[in-house]
Formats: sequence, C-alpha cells, structure tokens
Amino acid sequence: MTVMKTARKETGLISIGAGYQPYSWLRRKWEEGVRQSLAAYCLSRATSCGYTRAPSPSTSHPLPLALCLLLTSSLLIRPAAAQHPPDTTDVDIAVEAILEDLGEALGDPAQLAERLDELRLHPLDVNTASAEELAQIPALSLALARQIVLYRTTTGPYATLDALRAVEGMTETVLQAARPYLTAGSSGERAPAGFSRLFENLQGEWIQRAGRRLDLGKGYDDDTTHTTYAGSPDRFYTRLRVRSQRHFRLNLTLEKDPGEPFAWDPASGAYGFDHVTASVALHDLGPLKTLVVGDFVANFGQGVMLWRSSAFGKGRETVRPLVRAGQGLVPYGSTDENRFFRGVAGTIRLAPGLSTSVFASRRALDATVTEVDTTDAGAFGAEGAATGFSESGLHRTLTERSKKDAVREDLMGGNVEVRRGGGVLGVAGYHSRFDRPVRPGEAPYQRYQFGGQQATMIGAYGRVFLGAMHLFGEAARSQDAFGGIGGLTVRLTNRAEAVMLARHYPRDFVSLHGYAFGERNGETTNETGYYVGLQINPGPAWRLAAFFDQYRFPWVRFGVPRPSTGYEVFFVIEHRPRRWLTVYLQGRSETKETGIVHTDSGGRLLDAVRPETRQSLRLHGDYRFSPRLRLRARLEATRFAAPDAADAYGLVLYQDVRWRPINTVQVDLRLAFFDTDTFETRVFTYENDLLYTFSVPAFSGRGQRAYALVQWTPTPRLTLQAKAAMTQFEDALTVGSGLDEVEGNRLREVRAQLRWRF
Repeated sequence: MTVMKTARKETGLISIGAGYQPYSWLRRKWEEGVRQSLAAYCLSRATSCGYTRAPSPSTSHPLPLALCLLLTSSLLIRPAAAQHPPDTTDVDIAVEAILEDLGEALGDPAQLAERLDELRLHPLDVNTASAEELAQIPALSLALARQIVLYRTTTGPYATLDALRAVEGMTETVLQAARPYLTAGSSGERAPAGFSRLFENLQGEWIQRAGRRLDLGKGYDDDTTHTTYAGSPDRFYTRLRVRSQRHFRLNLTLEKDPGEPFAWDPASGAYGFDHVTASVALHDLGPLKTLVVGDFVANFGQGVMLWRSSAFGKGRETVRPLVRAGQGLVPYGSTDENRFFRGVAGTIRLAPGLSTSVFASRRALDATVTEVDTTDAGAFGAEGAATGFSESGLHRTLTERSKKDAVREDLMGGNVEVRRGGGVLGVAGYHSRFDRPVRPGEAPYQRYQFGGQQATMIGAYGRVFLGAMHLFGEAARSQDAFGGIGGLTVRLTNRAEAVMLARHYPRDFVSLHGYAFGERNGETTNETGYYVGLQINPGPAWRLAAFFDQYRFPWVRFGVPRPSTGYEVFFVIEHRPRRWLTVYLQGRSETKETGIVHTDSGGRLLDAVRPETRQSLRLHGDYRFSPRLRLRARLEATRFAAPDAADAYGLVLYQDVRWRPINTVQVDLRLAFFDTDTFETRVFTYENDLLYTFSVPAFSGRGQRAYALVQWTPTPRLTLQAKAAMTQFEDALTVGSGLDEVEGNRLREVRAQLRWRF
C-alpha cells in the first residue's frame, strides 16, 4: 500500500491522507524530514548488514534492503489529485475486514467464511428478519439487531437501508460493514409458508476446486521402504448446493486432502473422496421451522453445551461478537470432518414464542484404539478402548487410516425455548453413547478427560434486555460438575458500548460437543476467566476499542506441570477520514505461564513453569485510488520475553495490490518480507484466497512470500479463480518436518476453482 503521511489543516490534527495539495511550508518540511530520516536509516542499516557494497556480507540483518525501499515508497509515491471514487459501498473491503478477524475464530473459520458469502448472495431483509437472524452478521450485536426490529415495529418498514441510520446505536461504520448482507425488500412480517411453495425460486451452485504443492516432502517419495503417503499430493473439492429463497436446501460436499488415496470401495466405506457430507433441509413450512436429514450442526445458547459450528473469539471487534445468538439446528456442508452430527433433526413451533427441537445422530469418529489384554477385557471390552479422538481429518498413512471411523457415537438430544419481549429462556441437553469404551491416558493432564461409554449433559441458557443493558448466560451440568458463562453488555452512550463476561469451566467439567468462549479454542474445560471489552466511536471517522482478559487454568495442562495463569491486553485505534482511506494501529500483549524443564543446583532436571510474554504492534493502511485500483500495506512487529532468556523479535511487512483492469477481471498481488528470531515471534497474516477457503499463514524465520490471485467472471453465473503462491526462506536447507519435510528453501503451491451458479 502506498500511504502518504501529511499534516492536514483540519481540526488541528495530523492525519493520514493522500491526494492533498501542499498547504504550508511546515507540511513540506515535515514530509521531507520523514523521508530523509527513513531513507538514511534504511541505507545505514542495509550498508552495515551487507545488502549493498559493504565489505562484510556475512553479518546479515533481519531487515532486507527491499523492505526498506518498500516502506520508503509509502511516503514518496503520491497518487494523482482528485481521488474521489463514487459514493458507493465497497463490499469487498467490508467483507475482508470481517474475514480478517476469522483468524481469531473459535472452531472452523471456513464455516464462517461460507456463511458470510451466503449472506452476500442472499441478503437478509431488514423488514422481515428476526433479531437472531440479523445478529448473525458480525457487524451487528444482538442488542443492535433488537433495536432494528423494535424500530421497524414502531415506525413501519424501512424504505431503504439508509433509513437504518435512525436506529439508536447505529453508526456509519457499522452500517457500511453490515450493508453487504442486508436488503430492504418486502414490507410485511414474514409468515410461514405451505408446502406448495417448497421449490419456489430454486437456485443452484456447483464448485470444483483443485490444488497441490509443487515442492513435495518425504511422504511422497517413490521409495516405499519407509512410511509414505498412500495418495497423491492433489487436493480436490466438489460442492453442489440447491436452495429455494427460504424453504429448501440441498447440499453435497466432497473433499480429498493431499496424501489421501482416491479409491472407490463401498465395502470399506471409501467413495472416492475421503470426506463426504450431505443434507436436505426444509425451513418455515407451517409449524415446521426446521427439518434436516443428513449432516447438521446444533448451536444453542452461548455454546457451553452444544455448539458444533464456529464463532468469533478475541479480535478487533471487542464487544459485539462475544455475545452469541445460537441458530439452533443448521444443515452442515463444510470440510471439517469431525464437528458435525449425522442423522435427523427438527424444530417445531408449538405456539407464538414457544418452540422445541429434537435431534438424533449416529456417526463414526476418528480415534486411536488400544488393544487390551484379557485382564482388562471385562472393563473395556474385547475389542479394546479408544484412548483419544483425532480431529485432524487426515487419512494419509497406515497409522492415520487405522484411526478412521474407529468409534461410533449414538446421540439423542433436544431443546425447548421460550421467547417473549426480546428475552429468551431455553433448556437443552443430550445423551451420548459410544460403541466402545473411551479410556483417557494416564498422564496428569489427562486425569479429568472424558472416560467411559456414556455421557449426559443438560443445562439452561437465557438472555434479557433491561434498558441499555443486555444480560446473557448459560449453565450446564456434565457428569458431576457444573460449568457456565455469563455477562452483560451495556450501551454507555450512542457512541460507546462495553461488555463484561465471566466463564467458569471446572477441571472435571467435560463438554464433548460444546465450544464456548475461552482462551483455548474448543477446550470448554479447566478454565476460569474474566473478560472486559470496550468500544468507543468518538467521531464518524474514529473507532477506539480495547479488551482485558484474565484467566486461570485450575489443573495441569499438556506441557504445563501445575495450575497456571495468564492475561491479555489489546487495543486498536482506527481512523477512516474518507470512505476510501482506512488506517489502524493495533497492539496486543499476552503473558501466560508455560511449562519448561529447569536444572537445579544439583544438575537434576525438574518440570517447572515460567511466565512468557508475547507482544505485537501493527500499523495497517488501506487506500483505494479508484474502483480499479486499491493498495493495502501492513507493518507488524512482535516481541517475546521470558525470565532468564534473551528477548526475541519478529517483523513482517507486506504490500497488497488489487487491480481491476476490466469489470470481469480482478487481480490480487502480495509481496511480503518477514524476519523472526524464534518460532515464538511468528506473525499471522490473513490472505485473499479462493472462495470458501481460508488462509492465515504463520511467518517464522527469515524470507519472503508472494502470491497472485486472479479472478475472472465472464458472466454473472460463472466465476473462475486461480492462485499461485511461493514462500522462500533464507539460510534454510529444509522446510517443514517429518513426512512433510521438503529439501530446499522454498514452498510453492497452485490452486484453481470454478464456480457456476444456475
């Protein structure tokens, strides 16, 4: 991204802008000083580090000369004057701002990406959607979604989306972020339809994707005297979806991961693709709210008991995404091979504001099975016990394939929910039985993990609005332990809101199918914590947000030999002086106790813990020269500190270019430089990728990464995409480890996708 720092004569502040004419001698001197200082610094560092004609090239500095030149160009390059794109919403920027936070998501981020794209294709009608449906848009909190519905009820339907500005709590930033997923259509409240309208306005979508790495690891060697992968390095994905506007959905998703064989053997459960998921769903047909046959997920309350989908965690949105509004029963069609149910599920409206759900599932799970001797057969069965579930979804080697579908789980559950005046009260639960016993390991951290052959969980959840406050919570009982989460959000003013949240999952609290908010994604156990988040919009162009999260693990964890604690602090300052210019500064610091091996005075090795601090500071800018050209850049630095250890640092700088040479073609390019001292100072960055795929690579070591993503849309119904990426590491002889270890210092990958809507 090309960003110009200027001293603009407006409200007495120095802001970031581009395309402005010089206003004063002071402005020119300030720019010249910054350029000269930065250029001198880069030149001096590069010269001393051997990147020019310095006589000692062996002393390498982490910042390449190219990085310095790229950063300097951000100050030197000036866009043409009169940069005034048309006054329309840039949908891509709004979507990518949300996807950026998916790196902090709980569960499978691809599910969220798919849901956002589906909302883009089928926007919610603000004149008929419920508050819970509107709250599925990340930019809208449940409290704000409720205000939208209340305003609609009081004043009548919205004529246009711009009328949402009159809703209490709605800001221009939120409206622009939510606009891609909304429409102002029909003017009446939605009523359930009859079966005669089941297949009205059918629409379909077919996606075919293929990709592979060009630099292959040892797992693909022709020499089979050692362990190798059973299949090719190709990744294949096929998806078919058919849906009506409201009432009918059909989904079929097929996937083969790299290294997995492509075989057709129905007797062994192999149908070409390693992962097959399918479902048929009906919605809003008379008293029938939802009926799903096939694969589905169940999302109720705040996720303590049942949450098989995904949700946002800690990120740039510090308040809104943390309060969940479960959708109940939802058909499943993603690529995560473990986090879903398979069977029949349905929700029926018993009366206005009263509904009940029932679901039954039978599916095989990946697990490690340990054979037992005759002395254990009475307790664990002659076929052995499952000692751990596998969630990778990979079946490439004989060991991985032996875990496939090793344990069957039969599950039945239900829910009753009452809604009145914006408040919700629900009760849910399930009973699960495995076809073989589950026996956790004997390590101390495994002591309170699930063991046995049956599991039962029951609990309640609710939420209520009290003026400007929104109270929410969920509590559940698992075996003999109780756990839960609760909190409140409060609208301090029209420009400020806050959230306070407490969670308590005891060490013996086991939630097999929950995924509640916590420090450890997906681990709704062995954690107690308190979270406080605040967001302030001091002006139309400014957003300030921060959170503080303190947590404690009351029992040992893997690699941590005793109970431990930690805390995290985060802030972001975002400025958007124009609709086509955005810049933000983000900082994060987390201190957590981790396990180490300590040598005492007698030379003995002892397990111990120490506090480790990871910090990061990010400067990000986004500038649209025109609808045809957009530039984006980021500079992020990280630091790792621990007692009795030298501080380690990391740095990443990237430049993005989005170019639309013609209306049907879009090209995304990135050039990134990274340099980290250790793995602890790695940096995560979101990348633009093929539709329904999600890429957040971690940069570690020293090197460069570049990619090109080309999208061609010859017709509104046909989209072709292709992506080529390469990561090159300096001073590396091999990349990766184990069967994925690659000789050389680079990794290359190509992928292509076809999407046809019919």
